[in-house]
Amino acid sequence: MPSTVASSGVVTSPHGPAVESALAALNEFLAALNSHDVRRWAETLHYPHIRIHEGAVTVWGDAETYVREAEPELAQLLATGWVRSVWESVTVVQAAPAQVHAQVRFLRLDQHGRRLGVFDSIYVLTHRDGRWGVLARIGFDAGATAVEAPGGD
Repeated sequence: MPSTVASSGVVTSPHGPAVESALAALNEFLAALNSHDVRRWAETLHYPHIRIHEGAVTVWGDAETYVREAEPELAQLLATGWVRSVWESVTVVQAAPAQVHAQVRFLRLDQHGRRLGVFDSIYVLTHRDGRWGVLARIGFDAGATAVEAPGGD
């Protein structure tokens, strides 16, 4: 049941309204991150929100806590030269009417489009309170850092 990343960088799926809505929420999650607006980013999540990364489990109980803790993380990320992230691939691996699991690979890019990092993750998207949002993220650094973008100098 694979979904695809269109040339525009937006994820699309032929698998019905639940998956389409979940993928729209996933695209908004990335757009919000790329806006550098932590409050907007927090609004794309469901709470409690869970992130498993670097051997740690982090749980945020509400949006205000997430914003407070994500602001310094965003500042650190910006200090690395990161400007935006893009989906390299998104595959829906499981879907139900109110929950979708997406296997993703995303790239962190600098202002010149050079890769700063490559990450593999599973995103759990759920439909609650009348909207789709990201409930959990499980991921790791795929190890491909400082690799130049195709056609770069």
